[in-house]
Amino acid sequence: MAHIGMWINLMADFEQYSDEVCAESINSFQERLMEADNLKKDANGRMNYETCWKAMRKEGPMILNVTKHLFAEHLRNKKDG
Repeated sequence: MAHIGMWINLMADFEQYSDEVCAESINSFQERLMEADNLKKDANGRMNYETCWKAMRKEGPMILNVTKHLFAEHLRNKKDG
């Protein structure tokens, strides 16, 4: 059980998010996964990952922080439950 407190402390560096922001982040991540699954080859026959990279650079920090938020809530519930 001591490790749960350690995880909560490690995750104190992120901002708490509303339910709406969490839902938006999850939906956005699902869209990015679908885009990555449907990548097309460029004119030279190579996969063009630039669009996925740009999307992850733009939205990745929010996705990571929402993940941390949800995991911290899970650990709190587990500790309190």
